[in-house]
Amino acid sequence: MKTKRFTSILKFGIRQKVLLVLLTVVLTSLAIIGWMSYKEEQQNTLKQIEQRGNDISRFVAKSLAFSVIGYDYHTIQLLLDEIVISEEINYAKVVNLKGNTMGESGSLTDPQDIVQFSQEIRIDNQLVGTLSIGFSTANTFAQFKQRQFTLLKRESLIILLIAIAEFIALSLIIIRPVTHMSEILENSIDVNGRVIAKVPVVSNDEFGQLAERFNRLGMQLNTANERLQSKIQTADQELIEKNEQLIIQSEELKRINLEFQRLAITDALTGLYNRRHFEDMLENEMELANRYGDINSLLVIDLDFFKRVNDSYGHPCGDHVLKEVAIILRECFRKNDILCRVGGEEFVAICRRAGKNNAKKIAEKLRRTIEHSVFLFGENKIKITTSIGVATSCPGDAKNGSLCLYRRADAAVYHSKQHGRNRVSHYDEMESAEPRLRA
Repeated sequence: MKTKRFTSILKFGIRQKVLLVLLTVVLTSLAIIGWMSYKEEQQNTLKQIEQRGNDISRFVAKSLAFSVIGYDYHTIQLLLDEIVISEEINYAKVVNLKGNTMGESGSLTDPQDIVQFSQEIRIDNQLVGTLSIGFSTANTFAQFKQRQFTLLKRESLIILLIAIAEFIALSLIIIRPVTHMSEILENSIDVNGRVIAKVPVVSNDEFGQLAERFNRLGMQLNTANERLQSKIQTADQELIEKNEQLIIQSEELKRINLEFQRLAITDALTGLYNRRHFEDMLENEMELANRYGDINSLLVIDLDFFKRVNDSYGHPCGDHVLKEVAIILRECFRKNDILCRVGGEEFVAICRRAGKNNAKKIAEKLRRTIEHSVFLFGENKIKITTSIGVATSCPGDAKNGSLCLYRRADAAVYHSKQHGRNRVSHYDEMESAEPRLRA
């Protein structure tokens, strides 16, 4: 009797055949899927490394832009030292356009585990330097191998569970109930994911318990589905709100960016353009004038004896007078003229397409206005005068570069100072066009 039972167990019947076929298919499928997953995970890991390296290098390059253009070596070195502390970054280096190293941190200890990224540092699309970052891949690939090992263990467990489940499920005892249940459950879920069918409990054995449990599970799933839908709606609303906040922050960042750009070319006291912007604009205007044959004039405006104002009334009073003079400049000049403060009490004005006579008229109007103005500061009434030098460019004059034009106007203003101050002098009308020395 025992021999027959043992023979029955060892008999290569349908359950064993189906189980063998199933295991073969599962093993083959899992092997192929595992290999494909390995390759896909490897590619995704490399892409993530490349994406993260590009994102980090791009973000750091933007953060370093103003420090590079401002030759702020200390800030650059501090930032490079800070990012190299991260386990992901082993090396960082910043080089300016001249090839000079402005900051370097870390070292390339193991080139095999490091991916190097190079990012251009730009301001207003103008290249100012290059950032190099060494991105470590050791931790990433270690995690990748650990995930592969975990996946292999899970696949082995899945194969074992499938073998056991299939051996039991193929028993003659469960074939008929399973078929009956499968027919009932074929259309048991509606389009909203709710379980709408109930399995009838026709026995008190395991299948009866399975039916009861399935019905309870259906109720629990329906409840969980309702909660999940509620959470999804809440999450969608939160996502919308976060997106709106990001849009607001992005607009604020753009506004701050524009403000930084404005401050970089503006004199903080008077609100006029600063010397750096004046040099750029004058060179640009001279290039356009030579290209299209236009005439431009340059006025150098120097307040007479302004040091006396600071010495007599204090620097706050002097600053107040400079602000008021800037207002007068805006009123006396045309809208398309460029007004700048290039020194303590020295201003310049680029009069676009203004010939000699028009430039002298504008200068004389400004001189009279300042002469007849009274600047009030507290109980003090201050009167000042100004000396103005004018130079006019001629189309096609090879010597008429921006530096030459400024020197001519500067010579003219000192001609005014040497001949009594509070007057307008044009370089072409001076008795001697030799450059003058400051008095």
